[in-house]
Amino acid sequence: MLGGVTRMTVSLVLTGALSHVLPIMVGVMSAKWVGDALGEDGIYNVWIAMRQYPFIPPVDYNDRGRTAADAMRPFGTLVKIQEGHSTLKDIENLTNKYDFHGFPVVRGRDLIGYATRNKLLSFKFLGLHLSADTSNKKCRFSSPKQQLPSVENNIDLTACLENSILHLRKEVPQAVVVRMFQKMNLHQILFTHRGQLDGMLTKADVVALLAAHFPHTGALAVENER
Repeated sequence: MLGGVTRMTVSLVLTGALSHVLPIMVGVMSAKWVGDALGEDGIYNVWIAMRQYPFIPPVDYNDRGRTAADAMRPFGTLVKIQEGHSTLKDIENLTNKYDFHGFPVVRGRDLIGYATRNKLLSFKFLGLHLSADTSNKKCRFSSPKQQLPSVENNIDLTACLENSILHLRKEVPQAVVVRMFQKMNLHQILFTHRGQLDGMLTKADVVALLAAHFPHTGALAVENER
């Protein structure tokens, strides 16, 4: 059962009962062959895919020549914060509506950084006493010298940005991106070109990519039980 259902490695220890070795080997190999005929994934991997748990298995991924551009979320579909346009109220609405780990901060298409949800929420809770006028002020995430007029009318949220954020070119092979998520335990990777944001790939996207071959992915996800 271990070899056929869970795909665990089974080792045999000879303790003198040689008469049991052949039947055990026949049973293990039969279970293994039946399991391979039904599918390549063990029951644990299938359960993780059906529940859509955010787990990236340590498997070798074959991208078949595809690049990150084929899997990333393009710029137009991203939920992002526009520096100089988004107000404190807008950011509060974003954190209430979405449970993302964070949001890219841009000025037009230019990437400013990545603001994490926890830091935005901590600033929000610290600023509960702010007046309605303050909640309508524009938010600033970069130096006041960088093309933002009327600095006194802006709220400085530079402390909400990640100190280091990984960004790559979208032409990078998918296999390289998957390995980086596996080995570095990343939450997201931003894809840029000459300082402009092209798209983003999150851990959830990579999990879905690795489980794309399984027809019942997400069948038992929490959202489907409600």
